[in-house]
Amino acid sequence: MDRFLRSARTASLVASGAIALVGFVAGAVRLLPWLLDPAVPINVALPFARGLVAVALEAALFVGWPVGCAIACFEFVERGESRVAQSLGERPLTTVGRLLPQGLALAVLLGGVALVYGTDANAPGRVATELVESAHRSCLRATAPTTYAIPFTDLTWLCAPDRPPRLVGSPSGAMASAVVTARDARIAGDFRSVELDDARMLFASPSEISIHVDTLNLSHMTPWARASTLPAPLRAALFALTAWLAASLSAFAVMLRAARTRIAAIFVGASGPLAALGSLRWLEQGSAGLGAFVLVPVACALACGSVGAVLPRLRLPWAAASTSIGAR
Repeated sequence: MDRFLRSARTASLVASGAIALVGFVAGAVRLLPWLLDPAVPINVALPFARGLVAVALEAALFVGWPVGCAIACFEFVERGESRVAQSLGERPLTTVGRLLPQGLALAVLLGGVALVYGTDANAPGRVATELVESAHRSCLRATAPTTYAIPFTDLTWLCAPDRPPRLVGSPSGAMASAVVTARDARIAGDFRSVELDDARMLFASPSEISIHVDTLNLSHMTPWARASTLPAPLRAALFALTAWLAASLSAFAVMLRAARTRIAAIFVGASGPLAALGSLRWLEQGSAGLGAFVLVPVACALACGSVGAVLPRLRLPWAAASTSIGAR
């Protein structure tokens, strides 16, 4: 059993690491244009990089953990150790239950990562405000006239060593033709409002009109990004619970010989998490209420159970090849 537990831990970490590597590469591709843009300081991209790393780790642990458990159970069955354990009176469910201690550690780790990403996903405007503040600090250190663009927004800092930084941009919606400058800006978490300090607005048509106010609050704006409707603590708990459910169900299905090859075991392990991620995305796009997110673990269980039941009955090419090799 020690070998089985070590195999499950190693397989889960390796699978999670491989998926995380793919996610980091994809995130780097998105981040690279900003890193190469001289108008965007490197420190301005850091808040966005934090979100990319968090979402990559979240997906990696969420999918890699069940896949690792499924692979470990497949090897346990293939080596004949499962049959020996059952002959000694241990049921497959009991064997799967031995994965609980390491599963708790992975659940805590996944919950922490989901909490970090969920905090940013709930209020993407907070990340944009961090981008504004980071660019402002870089602007204060400017030794020559320059501009710093702020990703995700239409705002740009005008920097000069002999005068305070000034933010310039254009509002969205009906006032898109106006030009706004301000000393500082704070963006609402849902991107629907912006608060500007020492704001000046210039309307060029039909006649030139200039407005100067100490504080300008632009509200009821079209959001630049969609905020998650799931609070960060609930997201962390939901991800941890659903991943534990997927790992347990996929491990149990493979113990019952739902997978005849390693590829099939990977498919069984990944089916539940992928179904859960798809249902979560669908619910968030539809602005569903909190009660609707109960469907996420339900979708996970249905997908894992369906794949575990149907897969052994399919005559797949790789399964046939594996059987012929084994016969030889």
